[in-house]
Formats: sequence, structure tokens, C-alpha cells
Amino acid sequence: MIEGSLMEGTGGGGVTFLSKDTSLLKTIFGGGSRTINAHACLHCSHLELTVEFTEKDRKRYQEFDGPQPGVLDRIA
Repeated sequence: MIEGSLMEGTGGGGVTFLSKDTSLLKTIFGGGSRTINAHACLHCSHLELTVEFTEKDRKRYQEFDGPQPGVLDRIA
């Protein structure tokens, strides 16, 4: 899990996700924010938000958390 906040995009560009560890300069210039997609269920009105992370983000945060255990190690 990555801690962050939602912020309104510039110029009515929608809502974006901003990681807590994003630098102040990136925040000021709009860098480091990630697009949010919303999906809703027509039957139960459940709302799900997903964030579009880059491959660079995935690699960075996986290294931060350490090597991930294999599938068999997770269920054992």
C-alpha cells in the first residue's frame, strides 16, 4: 500500500493521486501525480477507484518493500 492523497487536477483535469513521498517541487509543477479511474457497479452502487501507476513506480515500490515472497511461500 502506498500512502497518498487525492487532489484536483489543474484546469479541471479531474482528480489525481499524489504519493506522500512526492517532493514539493514535483507537487508545485504537477509532476508525480497519477491518473485515477473510477468504476461503479450498476446493481449495488459499489464504487472502486484504481490508480494508473507506471512501471517505474512498480519497480521503485517493490524495491522499497523488499523482495516479494513466491506464491507458495505466501499461502504456506
